[in-house]
Amino acid sequence: MEPRSKSENFRKLLQFVRPYAPRLAAALGLIVLLALLEMAPPLITMYIIDEVIVVGRWEMLEAALALLILVPVLAAGLRVLNAFTFSYVSSRLIMKVRLTLYEHIFRLSLGYHDEMGTGKVMSRMMGDVATVRQMVSMQMLRVITDFVSVVAAVGICYGLNWKMALLMTVLIPLYLVNYRIFVGPIRATSRRWRRQMDDVSVGLQERLSGARLVKAYGRERREDRAFAAETREGLSYAMQTQTHRASASAGFWVVSGLRNTLIFCLGCYFVIQGEMTYGAVMAFLSYAMRVFEPILNLMNVGIRFEQMMVSVDRIYEVLDHPVEVRDTSHAVDLPPLRGHVVFDGVWFEYNTGEPVLKHICLDVHPGQTVALVGHTGCGKSTLTSLLMRYYDVTEGAITVDGYDIRDVRMTSLRKQVGQVLQDSVLFNTTLRENLFYGNSGASERQIIDAAKVGEIHEFAMRTRDGYDSRVGDGGIRLSVGEKQRLAIARAVLTDPAIMILDEATSALDSLSEALIQSAMANVLKGRTSFVIAHRLSTVVNADLILVMYRGEIVERGNHESLMKIPNGKYRDLINQQFAGNPAVEDAG
Repeated sequence: MEPRSKSENFRKLLQFVRPYAPRLAAALGLIVLLALLEMAPPLITMYIIDEVIVVGRWEMLEAALALLILVPVLAAGLRVLNAFTFSYVSSRLIMKVRLTLYEHIFRLSLGYHDEMGTGKVMSRMMGDVATVRQMVSMQMLRVITDFVSVVAAVGICYGLNWKMALLMTVLIPLYLVNYRIFVGPIRATSRRWRRQMDDVSVGLQERLSGARLVKAYGRERREDRAFAAETREGLSYAMQTQTHRASASAGFWVVSGLRNTLIFCLGCYFVIQGEMTYGAVMAFLSYAMRVFEPILNLMNVGIRFEQMMVSVDRIYEVLDHPVEVRDTSHAVDLPPLRGHVVFDGVWFEYNTGEPVLKHICLDVHPGQTVALVGHTGCGKSTLTSLLMRYYDVTEGAITVDGYDIRDVRMTSLRKQVGQVLQDSVLFNTTLRENLFYGNSGASERQIIDAAKVGEIHEFAMRTRDGYDSRVGDGGIRLSVGEKQRLAIARAVLTDPAIMILDEATSALDSLSEALIQSAMANVLKGRTSFVIAHRLSTVVNADLILVMYRGEIVERGNHESLMKIPNGKYRDLINQQFAGNPAVEDAG
């Protein structure tokens, strides 16, 4: 992907702001009013010193003091209103960014998810978006207020004494030089820190999800040390960033100290020479502070802006990633399927020049059960992933009932293809809600029937809350077999025309497997089925068995015909598995 410039990413971020332009315009008007209002106190103070105290117009003191009190009260009210406006806009803007990011992530191919990992994606969705929100909500208000304040204060300073104002203006570039010295290192160390935090997030997600395994092997201390090492490295980058920021702030304060000394001395000289009054010098010093403090704030905001743009860049690394598998403009909805599946000369590559599947030709008739067997990595799961259109074929075509799956809407395809994987994915909710995920419109009778097919109904009835029992995070409260049976029931509830069982019964004990095999025989009847099995005993009754080797179908037929092939690969797999040879590779 082409690298994105900072200005390009910033323009893209502003697209999210446009719907709130009227509110922001009103807020901008209030900011200008606020900045001008806050310019008044030094002028009022100058009037009190020069006209009330020195001249002796004491009758004006009460009005001047009342005005001096009223200005901060009005300014506080405007600040609250502005803060609310920017908080409202930033909250909705960031919600839109996060939703856009979330929606885009689920449009990306599984290959992207495999490459990025859950931890890195979550780091961008939560950490980076939160960084942008902080900048937008708080710093934007400060930037605009400070900018208006600087312009107004500079104008008033030139009105009070142009010579002192000229000296003040000459000192301003020193702030800019200091900023340019440190902004590059801050940006670089911030980027390294965010990348390290990605790795920490990935490691944390893996360790927490694998807590049972960590405890089983007594590796708590090892994982503690590994996490501490990763965190220390992140801390090192964070400290480098803070060191650069502290150095930049120190430079700012050095310039500020020089400014105060020079302006104060020059002001005293002009008072002695009779060019300025005491009140005018006090007012000038106050406005000089209102020039340099906002500039100092703007420099600090600039540093934070650089850190924010690192986060924006990381967000657009995701948003700019192309959606490789998408519905075409002429895509149509699939009608109810009969289940006729054809792989016509299919080739597929994850990486260019490294084919995973080679010239797959397969004609599966409606209601036929096809078993896929072969050593790990031979392409079995990839074949079914292409049928689900998680990826697009590199060459050739896949059709269902004569429709090229690239020409139909993916939702209409996937709603008619049920899939049960080896690793069941369950949500931290109830048994009922996990079943509903397959078919939200299912009736209670359909839920129970599907649960009986999956041999999970009796388990549900034994629990205190029945189908309303919670399964815990990732189904932690269920056994491996119970989780798998629940996943099978969920797939059955969709009433699919095509069923994919990818090691669906590998996690079950012999008794549960026997019960489910019997039930699944009824479920698969009349449905086109693709079965990937570790236990070859579960596929011997398949209508068609495909033996895959290095991405190719090297043998095909039913169990009897394949067993008759001398030195055939299927026959070798059967003999190896039933011989109980521990050196045999995974047959699924």
